[in-house]
Amino acid sequence: MESFTLKNNIKVIFNKTNGVEVVAIRVLTPVSVIVENSQNAGISYLTSRLMTHSTKKYSSKDLAKVVEDIGAELVGYTDYDLAEISMSCLSRYFDKATEVLSNVILNPSFDEKELIFEKQNIIAYLDSRKDSIGSTALDNFTKEFYGDVSYSNPVLGSKETILEITKNDVIQWHKYSYNASNILISVAGNIDENIVKEFLEKNFAIIPIGLKFKKPISILTHPENKIKEIQSKFSQAYIYMGFSAPSLNDKRRVPIEVISVILGSRMTSRLFVELREKLGLAYEVNATYPLRIRESFFAIYIGLDKKNIDLTLKKIDEILKDFCTVKISNQELEDTKRYMKGIYSISNLTVREQSFYYGWLELIGKGVGYKEKYLKEIDSVTPEILIDVANSVFSKKSVTIIIGV
Repeated sequence: MESFTLKNNIKVIFNKTNGVEVVAIRVLTPVSVIVENSQNAGISYLTSRLMTHSTKKYSSKDLAKVVEDIGAELVGYTDYDLAEISMSCLSRYFDKATEVLSNVILNPSFDEKELIFEKQNIIAYLDSRKDSIGSTALDNFTKEFYGDVSYSNPVLGSKETILEITKNDVIQWHKYSYNASNILISVAGNIDENIVKEFLEKNFAIIPIGLKFKKPISILTHPENKIKEIQSKFSQAYIYMGFSAPSLNDKRRVPIEVISVILGSRMTSRLFVELREKLGLAYEVNATYPLRIRESFFAIYIGLDKKNIDLTLKKIDEILKDFCTVKISNQELEDTKRYMKGIYSISNLTVREQSFYYGWLELIGKGVGYKEKYLKEIDSVTPEILIDVANSVFSKKSVTIIIGV
């Protein structure tokens, strides 16, 4: 693993691989949903989508052709704590790929017709979420849980905010997001480091300095348990129950990930075994702990028959109380650790996955060396730690959405 800095202070992370001569290049920025507000929710996603449509040099048709001609893939992606534009190609086309990618970063056209088209697509997708009971439950939960905090909307924003975003709004957001003060470049692949340095310097050193990202500061409080019941058109019911949980930089992060796997995430988890296999109360059972730079949540979500709502809520409460009082067996804990480490290793096999993972680690402040440390943190989790952390989370007030009462 190597790192170096371009003339305009853009940091580059480079992971040299062996085998197939393929390379992945990512330009990442922390300017994303985390700094959006109630007036511009969805602007990060809209901006990244438009950037990959056309540039001042390449029309939409020309951009598609030049990417296709080198057998590359150009993708815009947005999540709650990052946005990015990436390309993957054969190593021998690295020069052309970086030229095209830098043009996408520097000179997107933000064509008015393409803006209207993307808005229509986003609104159609947001409308389609209403046809999914799980998405309906999640969207209502995040609104209720986060309130005015930026994480309260889906990454795509809301219909109301998308309609109000103008071309000038997108231009200014792009100027903030993808300037040299904020972007990070992550490269992984079978290619010589000197070639990487040469062509990144050639194509990206001209990106201007700009306004630097600042992480917002807020504290979420839920002084009492919230239960929101929502009538729906669905024949089934859905429960989404969550508790406040720390950010990804908190020392409790890894123990909470372990708890999430033990309670949900797989077919041998406690919630699945108890609620579905033994009692037949649900058709879908899971637990989730999203990694967030700001406050996160630990949630349990369940698809079930309407007649099973009350009993299911009672059983969830019993399972959580048991977890907070009875130590997990060494065997169950070791099985969980082995599963987590296996999934972790498998998830970083391709150059695309590696370029994302190492870039993400650098962007959130962990650094690329955190990979080995993370495995050690999993190994260091004990039954005593799990009980302490579980009590710190599950003793807080919960927010619960019940669809289909």
